[in-house]
Amino acid sequence: MTYVFVLGGKRNACNHSGRTAGRLAFSAKLLSDGALNAADASLYDKGLAAYNAGDYKAAYNFTLPSANQGDPAAKNLLGMMYELGKGVPQDLAKSVSYYRQGAEQGNPYAQYNLAVSFDSGTGVPQNYREAVRWFRRAADQGIIAAQYDLGVMIEQGRGTNKDFQKAASWYQKAARQGHVQAQNNLAWLYEKGQGVERNLVTAYAWFDVAAAQGFESAQQKRDAIKVALSAKDLRKAQSKSAQLKETVLPAVN
Repeated sequence: MTYVFVLGGKRNACNHSGRTAGRLAFSAKLLSDGALNAADASLYDKGLAAYNAGDYKAAYNFTLPSANQGDPAAKNLLGMMYELGKGVPQDLAKSVSYYRQGAEQGNPYAQYNLAVSFDSGTGVPQNYREAVRWFRRAADQGIIAAQYDLGVMIEQGRGTNKDFQKAASWYQKAARQGHVQAQNNLAWLYEKGQGVERNLVTAYAWFDVAAAQGFESAQQKRDAIKVALSAKDLRKAQSKSAQLKETVLPAVN
């Protein structure tokens, strides 16, 4: 499994139910306001700005005192730095320690990253039950990647009972917020009638939405379903897809 480290970005996966996990860090002020006035910036904000600029040593110097002051977001960022060896020597155990501290304080990004660590066995013994527990806590706080990954765990029965209906529910949440893998997996469930009533019109629509975001395998599945639909059902599917794109794709852009 390949892991891609991102700052608030999206991840790509190829196959149904596959997961390529990314590390999440976030500063709403930085993402919305751009560069910060130094006088107004917190230590964490300065640390994240330095991290984004590739100045990892400065990022560490700003982030460590913020973490020591109890900032859970700073602890999450330190966890990323120790996991990647950016600004500090790589130390996976210390990385998990910081993720756990931030997660226990309620930071949803630290919760997500801790879940990924348990799922992959990175810096901690692999434990799918713990992964599910932390994915769920992050998902409940609205982390879209966690909603998708929790759906995958539930669909596969890893760390929890297999339940297609619950998996479909989590995919639906993430899909409607623009998560392309969730859109693809939800379409699969509609095609197979797993956890939802089988509906090729809805399957076509979700595959088409995922295809519009460049998901190649979804385009192939959409085209295969198109052949199986009557002219009337195809018109319904295309209309449903257009409606979904009006609400889903703007959230992506």
